Amino acid sequence: MRRRLWAVWVAMACASAVFGGPAAAHHSTAIYDSENPIELRGTVVEWKFSNPHCIIVLEVTGEDGETEVWSLEGSNTSLLFRRGWTPMTLRAGDRIMATVRPLRSGVPGGNYGNVRWEDGTPIDPRAER
Repeated sequence: MRRRLWAVWVAMACASAVFGGPAAAHHSTAIYDSENPIELRGTVVEWKFSNPHCIIVLEVTGEDGETEVWSLEGSNTSLLFRRGWTPMTLRAGDRIMATVRPLRSGVPGGNYGNVRWEDGTPIDPRAER
């Protein structure tokens, strides 16, 4: 009996060492400037409803008239699906606004939240389009 318990304990410890580290390491948000969120308004170039994170590729026109393409990372498909989001929620050409925690590196990208239509109306994925 003791041998069996010892074997189970060793197997659990090995599984924790192998699978626990990579899962925890994936979720750092240190690359984002959470203290200085920005509002972006632009045109959806692509909506990638895929894991591990759903991506909005957004073309943004600055005050100087120059355009930049931002890659915005969101949650995973499972969480967004439970909130009603699907691969068809956004389409290329949609005009949207989003609150973004920008990348600290200055590269045009970040983590999105509070996605709204251009007029400020919250996007309700369950509503007909």
